This record gives sequence, C-alpha cells and structure tokens, in this order.
Amino acid sequence: VGTADLLEMLTKEAPDVDFTLALGADTFIDLASGKWRRTEDVFKMVGYRMVVFRRKVDDGENNMSEMDQRLRESIAKMQLNNSTQSSIRVIQIPSLSNVSSSVVRKSKNDAVLKEMLASDVLDYIQQRRMYSFSEENNE
Repeated sequence: VGTADLLEMLTKEAPDVDFTLALGADTFIDLASGKWRRTEDVFKMVGYRMVVFRRKVDDGENNMSEMDQRLRESIAKMQLNNSTQSSIRVIQIPSLSNVSSSVVRKSKNDAVLKEMLASDVLDYIQQRRMYSFSEENNE
C-alpha cells in the first residue's frame, strides 16, 4: 500500500476533508522528482497542499545549501505545473535532529548508524531486516 492508495481510502471515507501532506525536505524532493509510485496522484489528492519540514542548516549566512537549492527547484517545478492550486509551505525547525530518514534507510554502515540512532532503534531495524538490511538489498 502506497501513499496514493492511503489517500484514496481517506478521501473516500471523508470526501469533505481537505488533506495536507506533511513530509521532510528530502522526501519531498524525491516525491517531486517522480521517485514515488503515482507521484502526480499524490499531489492531486492533497490539492497540492503540503508542509515540508526543513532542518536548520548552518552553511554560512550567504550560502544556500545543495538541499535548499534542490528544495526550491522542486517547489518551483510543482508551482509552475499547478500555479492555481499549489500551496507548498516550508517550515524550518532548528531543533529538528540532523538525522535524515533517507540516509538511515540507505546506509548499512554500523558506525554511521550508531551515531545517528539510539541503539535500541538500530537493533530494531537490523533484527527486522528493514531498509538496507532487507533480503532484497543483500542480493
């Protein structure tokens, strides 16, 4: 079951509700670039209403980080394609951890993961063979 499937179910159960999707910046960039199954359906089902959470980046006062550049380009692309509907808001959260779920999902490096995650969380992921520890990623 993907996000679009879940949104279809929710909109059938509550057709008068306007849903808004909340996600992290790296996940939004993946969605906007078409890496998700049924990307366009997801955008349409939430009426292009999204809240994107961004970690505060300390790259110097005048330097825009690569992530910020990619985020702005992704938002601009969606707003250009859907200028009448788009409502994508970016919220910077200085207290948000620097742990990127995308990095955690892709990494098998125990040393890196031990720095990012509590030991019980890393144990849980490894025991259940989640993300990069899954069977399909070991082939």
